Amino acid sequence: MSSPDAHQHELVVANDGSIPASQLAVLGLRPGTHLRVVESPPFGAPSSIAGSLPDFPDIAWEDFEKASALAIQDLSGR
Repeated sequence: MSSPDAHQHELVVANDGSIPASQLAVLGLRPGTHLRVVESPPFGAPSSIAGSLPDFPDIAWEDFEKASALAIQDLSGR
């Protein structure tokens, strides 16, 4: 993760896998400078987790009551 005050620049990788020297020079980067690559999420990736939970099976009312009773027993035993 980048810090809030970090500068962000977009560099385009050439077909041969390199980053053109002209792009680096505009940023003031000299040969031998170490860069950190941060992968951005794919285009169209969801920006929230809304709707990302799996579907859960329907629970019968009896199962809910049994689980509630067990939870009450656990809490009263403390």
